[in-house]
Amino acid sequence: MAEAICVNPFSCRMWEGHERLEEHINEDTCREEIDSFLAHGQLLPVLARPLKGDLTHEFELIYGARRLFVARHLNVGLRVELRELTDSEAIIALDIENRLRKDLSPYERGRSYSLWLRNGYFSSQDELAKALNVSPSQVSRLIRLAQLPSVIVSAFPSPLAICETWGRSLMEKWEDPEKCRAMAKTARAMAKESAQAHPVAIFKRLIADPADRDEPDCLVRAEEHDEVVKDHDGRPLFRVREHRRDTAILLPTSMISSMVLSEIKYEVAAILRRAREQSAKLPMSVGGELMAAAMP
Repeated sequence: MAEAICVNPFSCRMWEGHERLEEHINEDTCREEIDSFLAHGQLLPVLARPLKGDLTHEFELIYGARRLFVARHLNVGLRVELRELTDSEAIIALDIENRLRKDLSPYERGRSYSLWLRNGYFSSQDELAKALNVSPSQVSRLIRLAQLPSVIVSAFPSPLAICETWGRSLMEKWEDPEKCRAMAKTARAMAKESAQAHPVAIFKRLIADPADRDEPDCLVRAEEHDEVVKDHDGRPLFRVREHRRDTAILLPTSMISSMVLSEIKYEVAAILRRAREQSAKLPMSVGGELMAAAMP
């Protein structure tokens, strides 16, 4: 491994073969990385190769789009491991990095597989599968997922929330001339909802036939009665849904990282413990007054 050097992040650009959806790399989605940079600095370097003939950039990053964003956001130096790499070597290095990190979405992988084939890095899906040591069926499945039309992708809170196994079912229905129009209508309606449902519920509504939509329709009617809790600027934050025996808090998946979810669980558990303690004390302190008030 080459020794890492510190460079100006604005002198770097991402390689076109990298897998991240840059439109989904922002301050909100990189909050954990920003906090980590501030607390500990950049723990892991990114991989780059030197550029020749580019008047605006010196280095091309093979992976590390989120770390590049954070370094630019904080205006700090970016630690890079500099190597001379061919495109094929870059793809192998990128795939190894992503398997170790395990945070790349199936949709992003499918888009990259399609891009690598389109740009001629591999002559076939079988060759790509062999180079990455994955099954040809998985390569085919991920490429199928990446072929989803934008109207379907937009129904989800983020393309990153779409599961690998959903691509085939969604595409089969989309390619059915008798079903694609209704599917597109459902997708557009869900994309306009102020607080989007869980990705699993979205997937089920998209693939449901119109005659079998009793459950999804119930979901739509329930959402109409949800209380929408908004931020100070009027943007929806989450929904509160009342059931007969419980109350559900519906959180947007696109905003919930594992760290945020852990914090929410901790705070809600503390609130409910206090409520239970107060409820247990109620009969001893005011139970007599309540009983007297209830008597004729």
